[in-house]
Amino acid sequence: MIMMAAVTPWQWGNVPGPRTANVLRPEVAGKMIKAAKRPLLIVGGALLEWRFNGRPLIDFALELGKRGIPIVATSNTLKAFLEKGFDKVLVMSLVDVVNRLQDPKWSLDGKGPYTHVIFLGISYQFESQVLSTLKNFAPHLITISLDRFYHPNASFSFNNLSEKEWGEALNEVLKTI
Repeated sequence: MIMMAAVTPWQWGNVPGPRTANVLRPEVAGKMIKAAKRPLLIVGGALLEWRFNGRPLIDFALELGKRGIPIVATSNTLKAFLEKGFDKVLVMSLVDVVNRLQDPKWSLDGKGPYTHVIFLGISYQFESQVLSTLKNFAPHLITISLDRFYHPNASFSFNNLSEKEWGEALNEVLKTI
């Protein structure tokens, strides 16, 4: 029997209880996102600051949006999407969208509830809290964190990765979708 080592949250005080995120391999993340009936991507302000493989992180979000995944932009990210010629983005505060996601019938377009919610470019502490909310009050959702650090409150999360490993992981996700 192969034993896996326990994954440590990036912030060691983040101990969410007995139910923690499954560590996600990039190719599995891509397959999960591709197979999701109703995915939703939520992006935060760090999308404008963080880079992967020398490219702005917003380019990764744009690729997901071009593949039909609806995007909710929080903070000041809408302007960057519009400057890149992508207008299929809705703006909502992170707290507001998370409150609405707790309703198992809610969606932005009225076409039925979301099955998978993907988080990207949100500060670690804030994302940790919203993932905790969804874990405890929206059991109908599968949450996926594609950020660089392990989020124990998500359903699935990357392990703690170096910037290089994270860039490679995001490229693999795009190849798999």
